[in-house]
Amino acid sequence: ETELTYMWSLSVLCTAFARAPSAALPLPRRAAAAAMSAVDLEKRFKRAEFWEAGDASLLELVNVLGRWESCSEWLERTRFAVVEDARKENMVQGASVERYDYARRNGLVERLAMVQNVPQLPFRDERLAAWAGKSVREMNAMPVSRAAVEIVFDSLTQSKSSLVPEKVMDERRARLIGADGGFDEGGFLAGMVKSRVAVVVGFFLLGKGQLYGYIFAGRILLDVTGSFDLIKGLLGEYTEPIFWALTLGAVYYAYQADAAVKRETANFETLTREEALEREKTIDKSATVFEKMGKARSKPK
Repeated sequence: ETELTYMWSLSVLCTAFARAPSAALPLPRRAAAAAMSAVDLEKRFKRAEFWEAGDASLLELVNVLGRWESCSEWLERTRFAVVEDARKENMVQGASVERYDYARRNGLVERLAMVQNVPQLPFRDERLAAWAGKSVREMNAMPVSRAAVEIVFDSLTQSKSSLVPEKVMDERRARLIGADGGFDEGGFLAGMVKSRVAVVVGFFLLGKGQLYGYIFAGRILLDVTGSFDLIKGLLGEYTEPIFWALTLGAVYYAYQADAAVKRETANFETLTREEALEREKTIDKSATVFEKMGKARSKPK
């Protein structure tokens, strides 16, 4: 009798649930969408240059991707910076009119254009929002952090470059969305690994980390030629500690130098194209002191 009562009660509940209007079920649907994603939306990610400050959650990355499908929606840049000294390394060089014109002539999209424009776009990907257990309205209300945009670009570029062909950008963005309309974390991480490898290799071979590369190459050369044993005979047990101290010092110096450039030149003034071009007319772009002297002599008295 107890079993029959249980079955009858269950039948009544199922019938009532089936007859309930669909409009009365928004919360269960949202909960189901969140459960289906089976991911931690608060998981944190760092940039390809993982030593840089700043990170973003998975939900913040979704908030960036859901605002565009094609880079044509944000590639047009309207704010520019003026490079006062082209020989001095700074962040301003990537924001110049010349850099933008080069990118447009060659069918490339810029990191800076994505940073400037994507936060201004509305979130409109309903399936991606549902995958995260959110509505489009809720995603739209979320602020877009610069760190999140930078991290997404890092994964999409899959290299150290801040310029990417338009077609490649669109193809890679499409691959970050799964068949269910959700975020493909595996695809994202694969792109990020490629970027990190490129960044690290570039840092040590082409960037400020070259000093470390020279020390490391020098150690190999000393080992091959047997000279390291001679040095060890002179310095004794202190040889290895001295080598590692030089190595760590080189890495620390390279990191500090790179961080200083970004810290000191990251906040630059931006102008309209017309304003930037007008200001550039007042800047002496001579590459050397001799060119400046030549210009001064050629001026009419």
